Amino acid sequence: MDHEAWLREMGGRDRAPQRPAVGPEAVTQIHEPGALPFEEEQPGRQQCWDRIPAATTATLLEKAGKVLTWWAYPEPNGHPRALVIGERGICRVAPVIRAGVPEYRGERVRLEPGSLRRRSFDHRPPKVGRPKTPAPAAPPPPGVPVERLDLAPEARGILGQFPLEVQDFLQRPFLSGADRQVSADWYYDETRDGRRATLFIALCLQTERALAVVEATRTLARGARVDQASWPAVECHQARLLPR
Repeated sequence: MDHEAWLREMGGRDRAPQRPAVGPEAVTQIHEPGALPFEEEQPGRQQCWDRIPAATTATLLEKAGKVLTWWAYPEPNGHPRALVIGERGICRVAPVIRAGVPEYRGERVRLEPGSLRRRSFDHRPPKVGRPKTPAPAAPPPPGVPVERLDLAPEARGILGQFPLEVQDFLQRPFLSGADRQVSADWYYDETRDGRRATLFIALCLQTERALAVVEATRTLARGARVDQASWPAVECHQARLLPR
């Protein structure tokens, strides 16, 4: 198969944060964490990736450039699809079934050269004695507008998993344009032992001209609340996208 031709160019409640402002006259919307359902028998991202033909994944990686994050997951028919976000572009592949055999088709949206911006977060809650009921985020002062994006409910719940400063960083690329309708892709996987749960989670937010992506690990002690979780490794990126 000609892989150059194969990979066509393509382009519960919400609360305002205590701090970040879009400008002196507005704040970004902060979201509550949603449910994270797990399917015990579903294969992980590496297992799904390994089931995609090697020539396909090689082309995918070459087109994306240096990888920022990636994942793969099964479709309802059992065949995996994949997404790779790199320094050159956002690349996706999905199976098309022909005579019972999957053929992989892909698309890429290019990043505008020089527009990629990176920021890391290390969010660890202060050590306290007896657990307290978490206080709600303070509302903005009267008359201060809250900048809201048009996100699907499931996407808002995924965004709400992250600390406030991370949520703010991820929303900023979409606040200056007229189009507030943002598409979202995400992946998460959790492992547990007797003492803690470790969550790997990645989220991609995208419009026609802007991108925000995060890859993070969260650890939560057994019996602790979500607001008591530690986020020792949060890597975020923003970029502008080239027109399709």
